[in-house]
Amino acid sequence: MFVKMAKEEDLVNGGLMLIEGNGKEAVLCNYEGTFFAIERRCGHMNAPLEMGTLTGYILTCPMHSTQFSIITGEALSGPVPAAQTQVSTDQKTEAVPGYLASLMSRIRTENIKTFPLKVENGWIFVDL
Repeated sequence: MFVKMAKEEDLVNGGLMLIEGNGKEAVLCNYEGTFFAIERRCGHMNAPLEMGTLTGYILTCPMHSTQFSIITGEALSGPVPAAQTQVSTDQKTEAVPGYLASLMSRIRTENIKTFPLKVENGWIFVDL
Protein backbone atom coordinates (compact mmCIF):
# COMPACT_ATOMS: atom_id res chain seq x y z
CA MET A 1 0.00 0.00 0.00
CA PHE A 2 1.63 3.23 -1.18
CA VAL A 3 1.63 6.12 1.29
CA LYS A 4 2.16 9.80 0.39
CA MET A 5 5.43 10.82 2.07
CA ALA A 6 6.84 14.07 0.68
CA LYS A 7 6.83 16.54 -2.17
CA GLU A 8 9.63 16.13 -4.71
CA GLU A 9 10.73 19.70 -3.99
CA ASP A 10 11.19 18.88 -0.27
CA LEU A 11 14.23 16.70 -0.98
CA VAL A 12 17.22 18.37 -2.63
CA ASN A 13 19.69 16.52 -4.85
CA GLY A 14 21.88 14.38 -2.60
CA GLY A 15 19.38 14.76 0.23
CA LEU A 16 18.23 12.22 2.76
CA MET A 17 14.93 12.40 4.66
CA LEU A 18 13.48 10.28 7.45
CA ILE A 19 9.95 9.08 6.68
CA GLU A 20 7.50 7.02 8.71
CA GLY A 21 4.37 5.16 7.71
CA ASN A 22 2.49 1.94 8.46
CA GLY A 23 4.56 1.60 11.65
CA LYS A 24 7.84 1.52 9.70
CA GLU A 25 10.74 3.93 9.27
CA ALA A 26 12.63 4.53 6.03
CA VAL A 27 14.90 7.06 4.39
CA LEU A 28 14.07 8.87 1.17
CA CYS A 29 17.10 9.52 -1.02
CA ASN A 30 17.40 11.89 -4.00
CA TYR A 31 20.09 11.20 -6.57
CA GLU A 32 19.82 13.73 -9.43
CA GLY A 33 16.03 13.77 -9.33
CA THR A 34 15.61 10.01 -9.04
CA PHE A 35 14.16 8.96 -5.71
CA PHE A 36 14.80 5.83 -3.67
CA ALA A 37 13.47 4.56 -0.34
CA ILE A 38 15.61 2.39 1.92
CA GLU A 39 15.46 0.92 5.39
CA ARG A 40 16.37 3.49 8.03
CA ARG A 41 18.79 1.50 10.15
CA CYS A 42 22.31 0.51 9.14
CA GLY A 43 22.87 -3.20 8.58
CA HIS A 44 25.96 -3.08 10.80
CA MET A 45 25.23 -1.27 14.06
CA ASN A 46 21.66 0.03 13.59
CA ALA A 47 22.73 3.68 13.07
CA PRO A 48 20.18 6.16 11.60
CA LEU A 49 21.06 6.34 7.90
CA GLU A 50 19.33 9.68 7.31
CA MET A 51 22.30 11.19 9.16
CA GLY A 52 24.75 9.68 6.67
CA THR A 53 26.00 11.06 3.36
CA LEU A 54 24.89 10.31 -0.18
CA THR A 55 27.48 10.31 -2.94
CA GLY A 56 25.94 9.20 -6.20
CA TYR A 57 24.07 5.98 -5.49
CA ILE A 58 26.20 5.19 -2.43
CA LEU A 59 24.99 6.00 1.08
CA THR A 60 27.66 6.07 3.78
CA CYS A 61 26.62 5.32 7.35
CA PRO A 62 27.39 8.10 9.85
CA MET A 63 28.61 5.71 12.53
CA HIS A 64 31.24 3.42 10.98
CA SER A 65 31.30 4.45 7.29
CA THR A 66 29.69 1.25 6.03
CA GLN A 67 28.46 1.89 2.48
CA PHE A 68 25.20 0.76 0.88
CA SER A 69 23.70 0.94 -2.61
CA ILE A 70 20.46 2.92 -2.45
CA ILE A 71 19.33 1.05 -5.57
CA THR A 72 19.65 -2.52 -4.27
CA GLY A 73 20.30 -2.11 -0.53
CA GLU A 74 23.47 -4.17 -0.90
CA ALA A 75 26.20 -3.59 1.69
CA LEU A 76 29.15 -2.50 -0.43
CA SER A 77 31.67 -2.41 2.40
CA GLY A 78 32.15 -3.32 6.00
CA PRO A 79 32.78 -0.80 8.75
CA VAL A 80 35.81 1.42 8.88
CA PRO A 81 36.86 1.79 12.52
CA ALA A 82 37.64 5.26 13.85
CA ALA A 83 41.31 6.21 13.97
CA GLN A 84 42.96 4.91 17.08
CA THR A 85 44.15 7.69 19.33
CA GLN A 86 45.94 7.60 22.63
CA VAL A 87 43.68 9.01 25.32
CA SER A 88 45.65 8.12 28.43
CA THR A 89 48.93 6.77 29.61
CA ASP A 90 47.01 4.04 31.42
CA GLN A 91 47.71 0.80 29.51
CA LYS A 92 44.14 -0.48 29.96
CA THR A 93 42.70 2.69 28.43
CA GLU A 94 45.18 2.56 25.53
CA ALA A 95 44.03 -0.95 24.64
CA VAL A 96 40.34 0.03 24.34
CA PRO A 97 40.37 1.53 20.79
CA GLY A 98 42.15 -1.51 19.35
CA TYR A 99 39.82 -3.87 21.18
CA LEU A 100 36.73 -2.01 19.95
CA ALA A 101 38.05 -2.04 16.38
CA SER A 102 38.52 -5.80 16.69
CA LEU A 103 34.93 -6.19 17.92
CA MET A 104 33.54 -4.00 15.12
CA SER A 105 35.31 -6.11 12.49
CA ARG A 106 33.52 -9.22 13.80
CA ILE A 107 30.00 -7.80 13.53
CA ARG A 108 28.52 -8.89 10.23
CA THR A 109 27.12 -6.17 7.99
CA GLU A 110 23.71 -7.06 6.53
CA ASN A 111 22.15 -5.64 3.39
CA ILE A 112 19.31 -3.17 3.96
CA LYS A 113 15.79 -3.31 2.54
CA THR A 114 14.62 -1.11 -0.29
CA PHE A 115 10.99 -0.10 -0.73
CA PRO A 116 8.91 0.40 -3.89
CA LEU A 117 8.37 4.07 -4.67
CA LYS A 118 6.45 6.11 -7.20
CA VAL A 119 6.16 9.81 -8.00
CA GLU A 120 2.81 11.29 -9.04
CA ASN A 121 1.94 14.95 -9.51
CA GLY A 122 5.03 16.08 -7.60
CA TRP A 123 4.40 13.77 -4.62
CA ILE A 124 6.55 10.82 -3.54
CA PHE A 125 4.64 7.70 -2.50
CA VAL A 126 6.37 4.77 -0.79
CA ASP A 127 5.09 1.23 -0.22
CA LEU A 128 6.26 0.55 3.34
